Amino acid sequence: MEINAKKGEFVELANGLYKVQELKGKEFGLVVSKNIKTIQSSLKELEDASQPSAEFKKLAIQIQEIVANEGDDSIKIKSLEEEHKELIESRKQQIADIQLTLNEEIKLELFPIKENILPEDITGEQILGIDKIIE
Repeated sequence: MEINAKKGEFVELANGLYKVQELKGKEFGLVVSKNIKTIQSSLKELEDASQPSAEFKKLAIQIQEIVANEGDDSIKIKSLEEEHKELIESRKQQIADIQLTLNEEIKLELFPIKENILPEDITGEQILGIDKIIE
């Protein structure tokens, strides 16, 4: 089945598929796995582009440690944020660019999940996460 949707909608569908991948059923598991692989390969560039830089990760760890020890209104945090203002602005721009990318439409050929192969113990919440590909 061909689906035309925004990249963000495919991210949501992938998340729904991750939530049901542990459910039992050979045919169901096969279809879920194939769809996850298809979506992952189509959105690989998005995943790569969303990764924070090594410098930003290091700064985030420093801030987390200060928050854990002193609380989130520490003067040290404000000082670090001021010291690394360009790095933080760069990360904010990166996130804004990702948000724009999530609104881009793409077409993917996915495998439909037939109702008769849905596991008996699937929940309504899980069904909502994958309903775009249930036939």
